[in-house]
Amino acid sequence: MKNTVYLIRHGQTTWNRAGRLQGQADSPLTLLGTQQAEAIGETLKVIIGAEKYVFWSSPLGRTKQTTSIICDTIGFRYEEVVFDERLVEITLGDRDGYKSWKALFEDFPEDMARREKDPWNFFHPNGESSQMVQERLRPFIKKICDLDGLHIIVTHGVVSKIIRGMYLDLTPEEVFSLGRPQDAFHKLHNGNIREIKVELR
Repeated sequence: MKNTVYLIRHGQTTWNRAGRLQGQADSPLTLLGTQQAEAIGETLKVIIGAEKYVFWSSPLGRTKQTTSIICDTIGFRYEEVVFDERLVEITLGDRDGYKSWKALFEDFPEDMARREKDPWNFFHPNGESSQMVQERLRPFIKKICDLDGLHIIVTHGVVSKIIRGMYLDLTPEEVFSLGRPQDAFHKLHNGNIREIKVELR
């Protein structure tokens, strides 16, 4: 990838705060989540300046809300954002929106034991594995690589980790070890990744 990408996870949601699993189910941003999005926008505004860029986003509600806040902050027209289905979060299938990880282990011990043995290829009923998410991201990443210039991408925790893993050619174990902050974002440039922390007002 010869261009520059700023990779952003959506702000905190009500389900994030409650410890509830989201997948492709949705919940709105909390007050903290909106503040995180605003802070990311303010930081991006300083970094990018007058440079032109393409703005990409997952079309799920929490990412659209984050994207709208960032657009307002940096002065980008929301109507010009490219919403791409390939950027949606990994789905847990029948367990999207489940009450907690702890409850999954208690309610589905056999499934979670299989997940422990092979987390990269495991998927919940009607859900996706990390490997499946990586495969749906490949054509998107190729498209970004074929385009010059600067790109802003607003997506989700697991998707962000997998994109960073693909960029650095990491093993599944290394991908799982990556963080997925909501008070920071990542700059992908020249074969390196830098985490940029933001300060909340």
